[in-house]
Amino acid sequence: MNKKLIAVSFLLCLACFVVIQTAKAQTPGVKSGDEFIYTEFSHWSSANALDSIPQDLITANQTSSIDVRIGNVNDSVVSTFTATLFNSGEPTATEGTVNVQTGNITDGGFAPIIGANLKAGDRIHPLGLDTITINNTITMNNRQTNQIIITVTNSSSGVTLTVDRNFDQATGILVKEIQTSVDDGSVSNDASTSSLTIKIEYSPWNRQPIPTTPEFPLVVALSVIVGATTLVIFGLKKKHLITTPVIKA
Repeated sequence: MNKKLIAVSFLLCLACFVVIQTAKAQTPGVKSGDEFIYTEFSHWSSANALDSIPQDLITANQTSSIDVRIGNVNDSVVSTFTATLFNSGEPTATEGTVNVQTGNITDGGFAPIIGANLKAGDRIHPLGLDTITINNTITMNNRQTNQIIITVTNSSSGVTLTVDRNFDQATGILVKEIQTSVDDGSVSNDASTSSLTIKIEYSPWNRQPIPTTPEFPLVVALSVIVGATTLVIFGLKKKHLITTPVIKA
């Protein structure tokens, strides 16, 4: 899968430790055959005009779409296939699984999938090592979504990272994610701010896929126009030859 989708995992955002408590069973809300298409874009600014833009942010702006397809689904494990399409260059594809009970991922599983019908205060991985819970339930594009906001500051680098994720409440699939990184310049001497946004464009409840090519390509349109013009001219000439008498000297 696209590495930027899991560049900041939940396990790295919080200290991982085992918590003994009664776990609420969770089941996936996605179904086999579901398809979700995402777009992503980034922004970056720096106090140093000579700074180089991070490569992952450049790659984000060169990504056309991220296509996630759901395979087998059982009581807790979801298998996924993810294809990343770029504006230029070869696409990449990965497949794997994600366990909504533990948060464990195998191979190239699409990480941002949690259990269905969770609410504020519920742990997202009741059998996992992390203790992350749903912060809020808010409406986004006429759908109820579960919001998780995590902020971590690394004092040794002077960087503060905030991850704001919204999951569709009914299915547990990621709807939108904004990663914001702020370097205060205390260590690097070059303050900078970057953000990476990933948002859903196509889903089972919003069947409006993002176009990968124009619906009626310009080349085809020009060919039709040229062809039609040629036929018209040919028809007029033919008509002219038929209706105009030939006058001999």
